Amino acid sequence: MRSRFQEEPMRSVIFAFFISMTILMTGCTIHHFVTRPFSPQTEKVATPQQITPPQEKPSPSKTGGDVATTAPQDQSKDPSSNLEEELYWERLSNEELTEEVDRGSDMGISINNQVEAFLDYYSGPGRKVFLRYWQRGEKYIPLVKKILREEGLPEDLAYLPILESGYWATALSPSRALGYWQFIKSTARLYGLRIDPWVDERMDIEKSTRAAAWYLRDLYNRFGSWELAIAAYNAGPGKLEKAIARTGSRNFWIMTRSRHLKKETREYVPRFMAILLLVHNPDLYKIPAVDPPSPLEYERVKVKGMVNLKRLARLTGIRYRTLKRLNPALKKWVTPPGPSYLLKVPKGYGQKVASVLSSPRYAGSLYPVPDSHGNKWIRHRLARGESLYTLARFYGVPLSTLVTVNGITNPRRIRAGRTILIPATPKKIWLARRKTRHTRKARVIKTANGERLYRVQEGDSLWRIARSFSIRVQDIKKRNGLKSTSIKPGDLLVIPKPTQVARKTSRSPLQVSRAMLKRKGVITYRVKKGDNLWKIARSFSVEVEDLKRWNGLKKNLLHPGKTLVIYASSNGRKKSGTDRDRS
Repeated sequence: MRSRFQEEPMRSVIFAFFISMTILMTGCTIHHFVTRPFSPQTEKVATPQQITPPQEKPSPSKTGGDVATTAPQDQSKDPSSNLEEELYWERLSNEELTEEVDRGSDMGISINNQVEAFLDYYSGPGRKVFLRYWQRGEKYIPLVKKILREEGLPEDLAYLPILESGYWATALSPSRALGYWQFIKSTARLYGLRIDPWVDERMDIEKSTRAAAWYLRDLYNRFGSWELAIAAYNAGPGKLEKAIARTGSRNFWIMTRSRHLKKETREYVPRFMAILLLVHNPDLYKIPAVDPPSPLEYERVKVKGMVNLKRLARLTGIRYRTLKRLNPALKKWVTPPGPSYLLKVPKGYGQKVASVLSSPRYAGSLYPVPDSHGNKWIRHRLARGESLYTLARFYGVPLSTLVTVNGITNPRRIRAGRTILIPATPKKIWLARRKTRHTRKARVIKTANGERLYRVQEGDSLWRIARSFSIRVQDIKKRNGLKSTSIKPGDLLVIPKPTQVARKTSRSPLQVSRAMLKRKGVITYRVKKGDNLWKIARSFSVEVEDLKRWNGLKKNLLHPGKTLVIYASSNGRKKSGTDRDRS
């Protein structure tokens, strides 16, 4: 058994061993490694390019704008340079890297996270819809590319209508943009497209493409890049200018990180880039190539006046649906009135259509309005009690013409509120209105007191009756005790005398009060908004002091609704307080 003194040397040795190990560990240096973000690859451009490190600035290469960094200088002289350099690399790594590639495109295609997200969508959940739009557009894309090539624009813009309308002529947006290129009316008219009750050229593939090419060229010249031009096509140039001013950048991908562009515009350019990648590289993204449909081929025939397309289709053997598909800009069953219009017909039918149109044998059935180019077109809104028969009789136009021009299948089933286009010469319009005025006056029976009795006819309305007799609608309603403007054929109305109506309506409440004051000698007057003592005294030819004395007023302040007593003497002299006491 060991004694206590024998154990002391062993403890000293163990204690010395631990002390030596601690000194050894503290003498070692622990190195902290800072991991920088990965540097851009040679084919990628970091945005924005103006971010530079504090000491040695990277210079963009002459060939592709890649950021080439140089070795940093000796950092021992400036301890803060390490921190600045690390902050620079952190900012650069947070910027989204955009890759400029050329995969069969004649305009730059950018690939980044946003574009890749829509690549996954169009090749995944949205694949069916995308393929349907692409298949439909292949019929028009050769023609659109030809127009873009003539205007000196990239042919890849021919795929923009896939995103805009799916190449559907009658596509209508919530903002009332219409057609293949989704023009609103103001922009369409600005670039020369015709829009009227007969034709809407926003639905014409050739003319709308030409207008879109001019618009896109103007946007490119204004903003300097196709990404900004395409964004402006969606949002409008004004909104894009505001977004550029607020973000301080003309880089579209930097602008997408702000809220100054709406979500639709922020996604518009990435969607278009994804569509270009898919149509140029279908095998790479496992998209089946669409079967090219038969190209759009047609001939143009010059027609004069209004031509019934249904009748023309039956006489030439062309399907009416084919004529409408080739001429989607026509809004009616007939060509527009005028000296000439270029009608598109299937290839090989041009000569046959021209011979049928020039034949006098079919003139009566093909031209519902032979003198249409000399007519004045009226837009008439049907009122209660009116019909096509009354309108045809009123304007001297055949009923068949109204039916054909307005595309009406059953003339007996049209309702009030519908707008009817009526072709009539100015002389016929004048004669019809004169005839109506005289016939209305001929149906009038004069009474003993000067008033007249009028029996309502078919097609009449209170507004027309009042206009014929130069009186107001409310005068007729008041005289006959009518609560609404509803009248029926056969009703008997009392027409008041125009002189009585004019005399009654010309007297204002102030004039009535003056007459009552002159007749009775005293009246009560209720103060209205805007009145004051001077104005009231001047209106009733009295003095302000008399008004204050008669009503016990100490100040000139009046409130609307207060009742004033006003006196007047029989000889026109202002009645004073003494005169009032004596009386």
